[in-house]
Amino acid sequence: MKLTDADNAADGIFFPALEQNMMGAVLINENDEVMFFNPAAEKLWGYKREEVIGNNIDMLIPRDLRPAHPEYIRHNREGGKARVEGMSRELQLEKKDGSKIWTRFALSKVSAEGKVYYLALVRDASVEMAQKEQTRQLIIAVDHLDRPVIVLDPERHIVQCNRAFTEMFGYCISEASGMQPDTLLNIPEFPADNRIRLQQLLWKTARDQDEFLLLTRTGEKIWIKASISPVYDVLAHLQNLVMTFSDITEERQIRQLEGNILAAMCSSPPFHEMGEIICRNIESVLNESHVSLFALRNGMPIHWASSSHGAEIQNAQSWSATIRQRDGAPAGILQIKTSSGAETSAFIERVADISQHMAALALEQEKSRQHIEQLIQFDPMTGLPNRNNLHNYLDDLVDKAVSPVVYLIGVDHIQDVIDSLGYAWADQALLEVVNRFREKLKPDQYLCRIEGTQFVLVSLENDVSNITQIADELRNVVSKPIMIDDKPFPLTLSIGISYDLGKNRDYLLSTAHNAMDYIRKNGGNGWQFFSPADERNGKKSVWF
Repeated sequence: MKLTDADNAADGIFFPALEQNMMGAVLINENDEVMFFNPAAEKLWGYKREEVIGNNIDMLIPRDLRPAHPEYIRHNREGGKARVEGMSRELQLEKKDGSKIWTRFALSKVSAEGKVYYLALVRDASVEMAQKEQTRQLIIAVDHLDRPVIVLDPERHIVQCNRAFTEMFGYCISEASGMQPDTLLNIPEFPADNRIRLQQLLWKTARDQDEFLLLTRTGEKIWIKASISPVYDVLAHLQNLVMTFSDITEERQIRQLEGNILAAMCSSPPFHEMGEIICRNIESVLNESHVSLFALRNGMPIHWASSSHGAEIQNAQSWSATIRQRDGAPAGILQIKTSSGAETSAFIERVADISQHMAALALEQEKSRQHIEQLIQFDPMTGLPNRNNLHNYLDDLVDKAVSPVVYLIGVDHIQDVIDSLGYAWADQALLEVVNRFREKLKPDQYLCRIEGTQFVLVSLENDVSNITQIADELRNVVSKPIMIDDKPFPLTLSIGISYDLGKNRDYLLSTAHNAMDYIRKNGGNGWQFFSPADERNGKKSVWF
């Protein structure tokens, strides 16, 4: 085929090609009149071909661009460079019904027979522009997040980061781009597995997270939680990875505070020492602080513990939290003084909140300890010291070279109350006897219940006249019958008395018990004093 034949053939298919093109095609002449308007253009603008052909191109130009458009064309026709000629760009066109759609168009200048024509090829770009706008908004949103975000390529190189990342770590995108996070970030040697765990997280192929200790560019130590999320295409090929960071330094400090205090509680230190441990741990978390704890006794605050130092804090601000029991009742007060601006108010409040709960646990622990001590050392029914308490008391006297007089007292005829009214009323009878004992008890005397109906009175008055006087006073305690359920019950006492200088408590208790048993076997209602002198001489014990 000759060149002229090819040209003629091309001319023959040029307009059919434009007519059937999927892109809208618009051709204007030297007078800016529309010469060609294909079906795709009809669909884009909403005009029929006959409405457009022969009319000025202005009818297809968006209203906001019409005033300036004739000057642009004139300038270009006279040899000026058109800003859009030969380029592909987005333009929001205005349809016949007034609605607007985003398009992408290319403008070409055509010179023929000394005349200048313009051909515009236009296609619908609504979906692309919507995606582009969505991406733009997403980038803005990510860039304005307060949580650092980086985007990695499949080789784990940083391709994008937001401003929060720059603010936290000090690296802008020009410095971070192309670097791997484990190379860019300053990872301290301790904990020893810090770097390894970060590298393991980077190469995860599913969502995961971990915590690390890092150094900022200024050398500040911070604990961060890093999360990684792989992004796959429709064919499950890895496209990118999104990594987010959050500063959990304060959270780690609070967890450490809670862990240290709970660990200390497990070792059950003395109450005052436990309070000091709480104060010291709060101080270690809050910079430039002074902490005090108070326990409430009958509604009044009693000093429990304070910080190890009492240095004056400049520009101090005070925080106070009520320590409450499980039922909500106030049990103590936590006071914290911090230097103004040293910590955020929110962090101080979090520390105060968790600390008051820890202090409440310590108070509960002390309350439980005292209750257990009460059970170990005191009789639950009468509230009197029990046998364990008696042993400690006598051992202490013997260690101090004090010779006590031991009166072992058995209450007679309680069985009569049991047979008549039952055990509950018998307990009431014993409580009445105890109350009568208490009324006669002297400041230097010690009374305890060792079992059932047996009690021990310890006195330091050890001459014979005082011993016999006390024994008679004890007998007189039950000289009047006990009234139970409006019924009188005459009770008596069997009292065994033991005293010997330098003897231990087992000797004193056993000999007093023997003396009491002797009285009971002989009908009760009396007292016997054991004579150790005759026992030492190998003679039969003498009872007075």
